[in-house]
Amino acid sequence: MNERAVEIAQKHIQQANPSLWNGSSERPKDFDSRIFTYSVDGGTELDISFEYEKEDGWLPLCELRDRHTGELLNIMHGYGIDSPQNLADTIEDICEGRLARNSSAPS
Repeated sequence: MNERAVEIAQKHIQQANPSLWNGSSERPKDFDSRIFTYSVDGGTELDISFEYEKEDGWLPLCELRDRHTGELLNIMHGYGIDSPQNLADTIEDICEGRLARNSSAPS
């Protein structure tokens, strides 16, 4: 597992879902579905949010973008909004080896 993917996932869960709500029952006040942006490398950034899908419930949504043009490079839903490990897997998959260790999180 890429250390940078784990770092981003842990930071995102801590900011957006600190109570580790699993998506069932009443949504807690500390749950945040807004987009957070993280640096991937010099030319790429990753937007992560939680999105509600009628069939699947709450899912992490990752969008890889060109930092300079804003062009969408890839989009991917993950699984489990309460698991840093699951989110890290999705981050690693969408970034396809682009993760730089020295990038700062969120921009």
